[in-house]
Amino acid sequence: MENIITSLANINFISNIFWAILVFAIGIILSKKGGSIIEELLQNIKLNQITKNLGWHNFFEKYNAKLNASRFFGMIVELYIILITFMVSTEILNLTVLSEFFLNVIQYYPNILISSLIFIMAVFVAVFSKKIVYAGADLKYSNTLSVFIGASTWVLAALAIFYQLKIVPDLIITLFVGVVAALALTFGLSFGLGGQEIVKNFLKDIQKKIK
Repeated sequence: MENIITSLANINFISNIFWAILVFAIGIILSKKGGSIIEELLQNIKLNQITKNLGWHNFFEKYNAKLNASRFFGMIVELYIILITFMVSTEILNLTVLSEFFLNVIQYYPNILISSLIFIMAVFVAVFSKKIVYAGADLKYSNTLSVFIGASTWVLAALAIFYQLKIVPDLIITLFVGVVAALALTFGLSFGLGGQEIVKNFLKDIQKKIK
């Protein structure tokens, strides 16, 4: 009887190993496919070209490194699928401690994904805002204004990313409120001091048309 139980246990163990290997193999294939899809999508929206226009490639080249933003975010998705694969495989093998560890990492991972989306959005907002400023503002003010808007975008994005990653969230909230208040005050003063002439000219034009 004991021999039968031992044999069944061995068969069950071998079966678990088989299914764990199968799940792991499928997970690796899916991770490669998912990562390549995300990388191709980001290449289609020209993320690498945008980061190059922002001057980031030059920064990395100083340290003999090459920046590939599309590949980087593709690897983030790829790693996420691999972590899920590890969790399922260790659960099949009844490795509870490892399974719970991977589960905790997976539960935190959405914060990384959301932070990545915030970063990508910040890249596009920074570039788009600069184009609007250059198109609509006087040449002598456009460069300063574009730098200010770009810096403001990155400061807010950085605070949002730190908060999403749960890095000293209480402090980040305080800083975020302070930065927003400072930006609102800056814009208010800018319009109050520099916008008076614009409003004055606008009213003069209306007055001429009435006459």
